[in-house]
Amino acid sequence: MEARLFVERGFPWRPEHEDPELAHGYPDWIEETGDLRARRYGVFDAGFVRRLGDCDVIHTFYYGPIWARQTGRPFVFQTYGGDLSVLPFMTDSLHHRYLAWRQRRGIQAADRVFLTMPNNSFCNDAVARLGLTRTQLMPLPVDGARFQPLPDAQRARARKAYGHEWIFFHPTRQVWTDTSPVADRKGNDRLLRAFARFVRQGHDALLLAVRHGPDVAASERLIESLGIRDRVRWLGPVTRYALVELYGIADAVLDQFEAGDYGGIAFEAWSCGTPVFLHLEGSRPMVDEEPPAVNVRTEEEIHRALTEHVEARGLRALGRRSREWVMAHVDADAVAPRLVDAYRGLIDRAPGPLAVEMR
Repeated sequence: MEARLFVERGFPWRPEHEDPELAHGYPDWIEETGDLRARRYGVFDAGFVRRLGDCDVIHTFYYGPIWARQTGRPFVFQTYGGDLSVLPFMTDSLHHRYLAWRQRRGIQAADRVFLTMPNNSFCNDAVARLGLTRTQLMPLPVDGARFQPLPDAQRARARKAYGHEWIFFHPTRQVWTDTSPVADRKGNDRLLRAFARFVRQGHDALLLAVRHGPDVAASERLIESLGIRDRVRWLGPVTRYALVELYGIADAVLDQFEAGDYGGIAFEAWSCGTPVFLHLEGSRPMVDEEPPAVNVRTEEEIHRALTEHVEARGLRALGRRSREWVMAHVDADAVAPRLVDAYRGLIDRAPGPLAVEMR
């Protein structure tokens, strides 16, 4: 399918983070734009909007609906979370109020809104507040060829460097104190307390945590008070490609215990054959078969699940089932036909002079 990807110059989410070879140059179908952030406030780059308007259908996220709306072309908005539940409702400054208004108008003009977190109460509330009716569940696709289990020999060598029997990976942002927005909280403190209990039971375990988020300092103080400083190793943020080894060496990924849904971290970890502990609730499955998540929320539930799964030695088998689920339901090859069907439906309803047959 002929496609074009527009990438904002200076934006932190770059294609080369997905494919390191792109650091040496982009193919013709990836186009860089100027800095669009200032233009979110109403000063539009007519040239960029015209380039967008040459597309048959536009697939966007983040602040993308603001520009897509200007083109008059069919477009879909795929939310990653905060761009639906937070950005349209900002009130902390005049600029943010104006920006939120533009975001609301853009989202409401979308021909389709793809929901990636069907059980997230904050996103569901936003859908109701915005009066959205053209919604569709659509998982975030994962590249199962890139995010895959490590070969056993490589995994064993990498794990040996850490010097512990059990290794758990906690890549989630540290957001859990009362000063953080409720919609952003991850329940990291519950995990740390549960992990401390697990270690005090005599388990030789190490927690790898990413030093990222507004509550890192609070987490460090909690770790010190729990007496587990030597069992928690902080890592700096890494590219998503480098995450493959961290997912691969972990016995389990310990994600979030507040939002009630799964996102990119869970999909990537499952694709790497690593089980995920997280809080999942609601009754709107993304696909017919729910993923084999270890569904826990409270400190007691996290601790009990850690203990039971470690003592049963069943984490590797659970990880294999997780990988199978990803390949069947959210691998890029599984999601792409659903996207193409959605695009074709929009183009059929609003054909333009550049509409092409999708194969």
